[in-house]
Amino acid sequence: MKKILSVLLAVILTLGCASMLGASAETAPFTLSFGGEDVDSADSGKAVTWWKADNGEYFLFVPSYWKADSLRIFTNGKDVKKGDTAIVNGETYDLGKSGTIKADGAEYKYNVVASSGVGTIFITTESGSLDAIHADKSHSEKGKIYIYNAKGKCQTLDDDGKEDNKLAQIKGRGNATWQAAKKPYNIKLGDKYKIFGMQKSKKWCLIANYEDSTMMRNSLAYGAAADAGMPYTPEYAPTDLYINGNYMGAYILTSRIEAASKRIDVENLDDLNEEICIDKYGEDFDMDTLPQGGKYGPYTGLLEGTYKYVEIPDSDKSTDKGGYILEMELGNRYYDELSGFVTKDSQPITMKEPEYASKAQMEFVSDYYQRFEDAVIADDGKNEKGEKYTDLANLESFAKYYAISEWYGNLDSGLTSTYFYIDTTKDGILYAGPVWDYDMAFGNFNEGRFGIDYTNPEEMMVRYNRQYRNTIFGKQDIYENPTIFNRLCQKKDFIDAVKQYWDADIAEAVEAWSGDKFDEYRDTVRASVIMDHILWNTYGTSDPAKVGEKFDVDAAALKTFVTKRTAYLDKNIGILSENPHETGFIASIGKKILKGVNDLFEKAIVTFGLENKSLGFTL
Repeated sequence: MKKILSVLLAVILTLGCASMLGASAETAPFTLSFGGEDVDSADSGKAVTWWKADNGEYFLFVPSYWKADSLRIFTNGKDVKKGDTAIVNGETYDLGKSGTIKADGAEYKYNVVASSGVGTIFITTESGSLDAIHADKSHSEKGKIYIYNAKGKCQTLDDDGKEDNKLAQIKGRGNATWQAAKKPYNIKLGDKYKIFGMQKSKKWCLIANYEDSTMMRNSLAYGAAADAGMPYTPEYAPTDLYINGNYMGAYILTSRIEAASKRIDVENLDDLNEEICIDKYGEDFDMDTLPQGGKYGPYTGLLEGTYKYVEIPDSDKSTDKGGYILEMELGNRYYDELSGFVTKDSQPITMKEPEYASKAQMEFVSDYYQRFEDAVIADDGKNEKGEKYTDLANLESFAKYYAISEWYGNLDSGLTSTYFYIDTTKDGILYAGPVWDYDMAFGNFNEGRFGIDYTNPEEMMVRYNRQYRNTIFGKQDIYENPTIFNRLCQKKDFIDAVKQYWDADIAEAVEAWSGDKFDEYRDTVRASVIMDHILWNTYGTSDPAKVGEKFDVDAAALKTFVTKRTAYLDKNIGILSENPHETGFIASIGKKILKGVNDLFEKAIVTFGLENKSLGFTL
């Protein structure tokens, strides 16, 4: 369900800040902070301002582990009363679920809405604002962070048992999701901690799930994949997020996709490349100052058979042996990444690790993937060197990745947010995974594409996806090339493997997440999601009861979808693809014309040496 964008971003920022945008950015009469004895002041880092809805009422969004009937109030010097009772600054009070408070004679109607069952994260930035980060997602700030589980236990205790609240970094993240009003973030802690029972790490993602009214889809996807035994599936935990005293909404905290023993266990070439640069340029060297090489201009996402890299200096330590994490990407996003390549079949691939890849490393990985792509495209599954695709890639990982992605009904699989990894210090072959980014899956995309109805649980989806053909006209004008998974599903040995692993590992996991595990997770996040939907006006009402009713309807619809999809795939997952979704005759002529014009443009770029130049427009 599309969000109703009637609540501006500024609404959730500090109401007392005159620089904020939006009509609702009105000075609050006083600040409220909720709960424990450790909250001793309005600037403690865990004090939360109230929020004004469009109807003029104020809302107090209370974290899971704080008591909604015992709210510590900070009055900001105002004369505050509830009825005849004078509110003493810093004391706790039972405000009930709603009521009226007077401050310096003015009346304010309020509502108290409490979360339940999920963790809580409080962040304060050094600037006290998110303005710079929201203006540029790559901008980062330091600050403080406080993390508690649903029972109020601190998640960041140092060796002495003291709370470590150092936040080394917060910045924006995502592509399409970054364009939404509710922003996702990457955070880096001061040290590694085991948060909400997940593996220790410094680096985490805060996923907004803005386009998913149930806020369950990513969690369903990761939960089922993990239960099916798929390696390196992201860990996740639901949480309420507060930044600079403002409630930001319901998020999930997830592990990052990165080269690390507890994440994706491949040899980290970025660490090696940084070590080489430090040896050459000194301890304080900034990797972002390295020049790019290869074909890296704004239109190189169009140029098949090209690659780009970073100018890592020569060293005795230099090597192309190690770990690589690849991401399929759209052509218009390719330019923003430092290292990557475009296959002969027009698929841009960017490097997650090493992000700062050397020329030798890019030559190796682009050649390896191209040999794999060539083998998959060939009718007999072999490239010109006689290498079969199963010699170059792990069949089990690709079969499982396809099968679980088909259950998700994910429109992006094989297009973007699709990951692969390879480690030449181990078996040296390509693996599919880990799974990532499913807020638009499970029927949450109602625009038909490639002849596929993504809202129909009884239809094959991922196996008929096609690439966006990258052209000067835009990423959606021509998408004739089948994806890797589209092509694989036309091979009997692959489909036989898909059926084998579905029956052995995946069916039981997805059935559980279609039933009891679905219900358990829904009940866990329900109160948290209701708070979020009030804040972001998802349903056009701030009445908690009405919001809850609408959430229940959407959750029930999602459960119906996954239940029907599970039953459908049980019967059809092992059927060889017939690939019926072809472009009509008239449309195909138009697309051939567009492709011809685009090919002339690409040829001109190469002929005149403009690969790293800008012609004044972007893709």
